[in-house]
Amino acid sequence: MKKSLLVILMAVLIITSVFANGAQEEGVYPSSAVEFVALGNPGGGSDVLARNIVEVINSNDMCPQPVNVINKGGGGGAVGIAYFNQKKDADYGLMTINSTHCLLIHTTDVIPAGVKPWTPIAAVATDQQTLVTRVESPYNSWADVEKAIKENPGSMTIGCCDDIDAMTLNILERETGTQFNHTAYFASSEIFTSLLGGHVDFAIANPSEIVGLLEGGRVKVLGTFSAERISGLFEDIPTFTELGYPGCLVEQMRGVVGPANMSRDVQLYWSDIMEKVCQTEEWQKNYIETNYLTPNFMPADEFTSYLEQHEADLVAFAEQSGMKVTR
Repeated sequence: MKKSLLVILMAVLIITSVFANGAQEEGVYPSSAVEFVALGNPGGGSDVLARNIVEVINSNDMCPQPVNVINKGGGGGAVGIAYFNQKKDADYGLMTINSTHCLLIHTTDVIPAGVKPWTPIAAVATDQQTLVTRVESPYNSWADVEKAIKENPGSMTIGCCDDIDAMTLNILERETGTQFNHTAYFASSEIFTSLLGGHVDFAIANPSEIVGLLEGGRVKVLGTFSAERISGLFEDIPTFTELGYPGCLVEQMRGVVGPANMSRDVQLYWSDIMEKVCQTEEWQKNYIETNYLTPNFMPADEFTSYLEQHEADLVAFAEQSGMKVTR
């Protein structure tokens, strides 16, 4: 009898332990892999951002579960945003965004009016814009371009692939009194194919998009839309402010968001991880310096406030430029 009672008690203890451990495991976040959506094709700015973040997370054991990057290109980010907005498990999704995407949700119907598009997690960097031409171009400075285009308005073509590129061009034309023929592309790679092939004269591009072409001597940069000169390869290139056009300033935010209904605890969990990522030497060297970015970390709540104002500014500009605003 005593032996039977002892067996029963041991069984109860084992079962209790199993359930206790199970409940504990269920409370641990994350308990499975996390999907990280990059809004663009492999090699693009959003893809580079996502993969650098994941590399730092993995190499420093910041997350107990895998974080897997998937690419969702198309529509300037619209395809990926639509996909992300439909995610059922909101605590297991991350997505890269930039200023282009913040404007896109207001100029397309990818997110219905009145519907929250995402949960802000963190801003991580600020990107710049440049005006670039092929190395064989007869134009070696903005002064050359300005003189030629004012003598023959509309005689030059320029390639852009998203709303921020279009906004940059609009600012350039407004501030300098010039007028270009604008050709729209779906990806920056398409623009550079056309630029190098002589099908367009100029392109609006981020520094990271043209580093390889610049190092290879295939393009030249005539001016940057940054407040100060960009370092490294770009240190000898003047800003448009230096060239006499202080209104030619365009900077693009890069950040990370979660699905619209992500829980508060998980939002703060990832915000804390992004802060740790941005503090590493690996991040500074392999992402910020390599891609000629400006570090600009903002935690979740600060990023939320920033996005409200940033989107309002983008929408105001879009309306002034005659762009259709849907929300």
